[in-house]
Amino acid sequence: MSAPRPRRTLMLVRDRLRALLPSADEPDADGDEPASQRGLAMLLSVVVALVMWFSFSMRESYPVTLRMPIEVVQTPSGTALRSLPPAAATVTLRGDGWTLLSLLRRSPTIRVAAEGEVVDLGAALQEAGLPAGIEVQAVQPQAIELALDTRTNRRLPIRLRRRIETEVGFDLLRDPTLTPDSVTVTGAQSLLGVLDSWPTELLVAQDVEGSLTRIVALADTFGGLLSPSVTATRVQVDVGEFTEAARELEVEVENVPPGVLGVRFDPPRVQAVFRVPAVGDTYDRALSSTRVRAVVDYFDIARDTTATDGQVPVSARWPDSIDIRDVTVQPSRVGYFIQRPAERSPLDEQE
Repeated sequence: MSAPRPRRTLMLVRDRLRALLPSADEPDADGDEPASQRGLAMLLSVVVALVMWFSFSMRESYPVTLRMPIEVVQTPSGTALRSLPPAAATVTLRGDGWTLLSLLRRSPTIRVAAEGEVVDLGAALQEAGLPAGIEVQAVQPQAIELALDTRTNRRLPIRLRRRIETEVGFDLLRDPTLTPDSVTVTGAQSLLGVLDSWPTELLVAQDVEGSLTRIVALADTFGGLLSPSVTATRVQVDVGEFTEAARELEVEVENVPPGVLGVRFDPPRVQAVFRVPAVGDTYDRALSSTRVRAVVDYFDIARDTTATDGQVPVSARWPDSIDIRDVTVQPSRVGYFIQRPAERSPLDEQE
């Protein structure tokens, strides 16, 4: 009886290797092959046998179960998703080993073009176009129900998320400007109704001592359920050097009610310390403007229950046209004495 075909093939491979391999040692006295040559030939024979076994095995048909991502590429006209569908489905396939191996290396995506709220995943998988010879044996879940809502759009301002740290002595001259500063967002009406802005990705800048421009991507906080009309915005950040200034201010009172002649303060003057941009005329305007004031609100005096000579807080006031920052008033509280009209005595009334 002749040897089986795979065994005969291996014997032929072994004989061919013996003939091709150079002899490193002298033959034994009995004329046998050297041990080193025999070991190498056996090793190569085993490798060839394993390769042939794997090749023949991969031609067989096998079942395999894998997770396939689900992607909704289309919804019925005038509708949009208000929540995400399941991320993936568990699919059992059967086919030859080589084809299944390629699917395991790169799992296909189930792309759903929905015509209604309920989608048959098995049908969607067949329409996706699997390789020839692959049979779908099971899909779990077999169907999914889409959460649909009316599709609409809305214009929203872009909100910059930032963490900008400047060098010591520097600061932002103004709020960063965005171009564009708004975006049209399309999606489910119920989702758009709760939004008042659309955020960017976080802009991070450290040790800044000069103006900078960055392209910042818009954030996707809804996992693709909403579609913005632009994907990024241009951010302009203006940074300048600041210097410290101080000036003495006379304490004033406001909201004085009828029946009160005035209020005297102790001390009558306070010192305001603040920061202003070093470039331009802001420094001179901050030191000379009469609209920079130290004020006590009479309502604070009326709420003071300690005594008529108690202490109340002093706050600084300045016009928006002067860029004054980080104002501190020293002292921050002052004593006060209320001046009222003198009461007339009965003798004065008789006269």
